[in-house]
Amino acid sequence: MHRNYSFVGLLSCALLFGLASCSHSDDLPPRAVVRDGVAITLKDQKLTVFSNGQKVKDYSISSSKFGMGTSKGSNRTPLGIHAVTKKVGDGQPSGMVFKGCNPTGEVVQANVGRDPIVTRVIQLAGLESFNSNSHARRIYIHGTPEEANIGRPASYGCIRMRSSDVVDLYPRVYRGMPVAIESCSQATYLKAEKENALTITVPEEIVARLPREVQSPRRSNRKASSRMARRNRVNKKTKQANRG
Repeated sequence: MHRNYSFVGLLSCALLFGLASCSHSDDLPPRAVVRDGVAITLKDQKLTVFSNGQKVKDYSISSSKFGMGTSKGSNRTPLGIHAVTKKVGDGQPSGMVFKGCNPTGEVVQANVGRDPIVTRVIQLAGLESFNSNSHARRIYIHGTPEEANIGRPASYGCIRMRSSDVVDLYPRVYRGMPVAIESCSQATYLKAEKENALTITVPEEIVARLPREVQSPRRSNRKASSRMARRNRVNKKTKQANRG
């Protein structure tokens, strides 16, 4: 019998189990499993979609080339339980470039020597004490033109996918869907699915409190000069955030 692992118990479980799954060398089992949601296994760079505990689809991905971690500015991929907060890109063509989760109108082809966020954006929020800054860090699942690097760590913290794969994944996920990021392999995760592992769920009251980013309204033209100056000051900071 699978036991429920709702958000109410996440913080206590994080303290109880610690960060055992952070090991780079050992293929340790996950602390809990997603029966209806997404699991990302970093050891073999896989993203797997589950329904009722059964694998329905998997894809190759690319996580951070800097390893695993949650510190601000580390460019590392966070471990632990997350939830989808929003999806961006409905109806956009494959290769559409996004900045600040907004389409720019530019479309790029795969392997063009650039690495912007493209095609679709799925933003995540961390639900455990140690990864609660994932949303502020702009940890996304998104398309990348650097498809030659898919299957090995190459990102700046985000989970990168081929454009065709993220288009396929996009309708399968929804706001509030649990996403577990683990250091283990997919094989180890699938084994845990078949055993009496704790099961991750995200209650509706937690989904209702997940962050929502709202685009700021346009400001009047008389503020254009100050807006331009501010944009120039933050340009360097946002440049890396747009290279997930």
